[in-house]
Amino acid sequence: MQGQREVVRFLSAYQETWHRFFPDLHRRGQWHIVSHLCGRGREGAPVAELSGLVKQIFLLDDATVRERLGELYRLGFCTIEPADRAVSARTIVLPTPLLRAKFDGHLIEAAGPLLRAAHRIAPAQIDQETRRRLVRAVECCNEYWMASIEQTFEANGLSMARRLEARRHLLSPSHRTLILVALQRWYGMSVADEGEGVLADDMAAELLRLLRQNFQTTRDHIGYLMQLGLLERRTGRALRVALAEPVAAELDRAMTRATQELAQIAATFPAEETDMERTGISHVPVMPEYMDATNLAHMLIVTRAGEPERRVALGSKPLVIGRAPSNGLMLEANEVSRTHCSIILDNGMPQLTDLESTNGTFVDGKRITAPTSLPPGTVLQVGPYRLTYEYVPEEDVEGTMRTPGPLLDTARRRAPQPPERS
Repeated sequence: MQGQREVVRFLSAYQETWHRFFPDLHRRGQWHIVSHLCGRGREGAPVAELSGLVKQIFLLDDATVRERLGELYRLGFCTIEPADRAVSARTIVLPTPLLRAKFDGHLIEAAGPLLRAAHRIAPAQIDQETRRRLVRAVECCNEYWMASIEQTFEANGLSMARRLEARRHLLSPSHRTLILVALQRWYGMSVADEGEGVLADDMAAELLRLLRQNFQTTRDHIGYLMQLGLLERRTGRALRVALAEPVAAELDRAMTRATQELAQIAATFPAEETDMERTGISHVPVMPEYMDATNLAHMLIVTRAGEPERRVALGSKPLVIGRAPSNGLMLEANEVSRTHCSIILDNGMPQLTDLESTNGTFVDGKRITAPTSLPPGTVLQVGPYRLTYEYVPEEDVEGTMRTPGPLLDTARRRAPQPPERS
């Protein structure tokens, strides 16, 4: 199930990244037009070609397609040639340098968590082939889950007309987001407040944040998904919904297939250096990429009921802790802010800073309001997570075997000794 969660996490992170880079592009067909212009159409694409692309997927009419292109033009994302004539099927649409730069930037950022999970290096710049692979990573997830949903439609006996209409809706950002929110809850990636399923109010808040969509429209979309048999109501006075069981099972199989293709895509990128190559150590416990040879003994023990224990090394660069997938330590709970707090080693002593989190960061039961030093044995509370700071002399680090070498010897000589806890 971990692989399927990684796919859902990637889709969620991609959605966040897209809307941060393109907050005004959340209408049906815009992603497809932009992806085409920044991929195969970087040197320009005729209006007829772009119309054919989105007509095939969404059945948009010519007027709507030109409206979408007009929106891109007003945002400075495209130009047209010839500029002195009325727009026709033969008019060429060219992406501006601004659009190409933003599109490549959002792909690099969105690919980061996916590649780090596979111990691969995210590119600093993108060429045509790399761009194609990263776009394919998004497309394959969408294709697999749409195929699984259509199997559900067939099993439920939906007519071809209703299935085509449903496909157009489910490829739109709002309907897709509602399914993604329900899928996150089904995998246990978000914490239920009280009761089963997801509150419609929470779904509405998410769509308001991402798409500026009002509450009533969200309720209408939820009702439509229930009519299709994709969502079902849960008990309670307020409207709560969850994925219908047959749909959840199909989506789980789809996420499994997507896991395999995403792994193949990630494998085409350069691998990170191994721990032995980087430090001369044949094996270390779980260590993030920012660790160095001076901090093997500074560890956070992360625990939560129902989850396996995690051990995370502290390094010379800040360890940002929060709910967002881009953090160095991701804690999946609604009580945890997206960027909740950070820890950095300062002269051998960890310094904890709360990053204006909503629910606060607690040290030994007290909420902190300023940077706080952490002596060994200190217990942090971040939402439902308990984080214990431990200092273990290097020769006693559990499960660590060392290969002597100049780098390691130097690290031993200069390793700082934390003060004793009073």
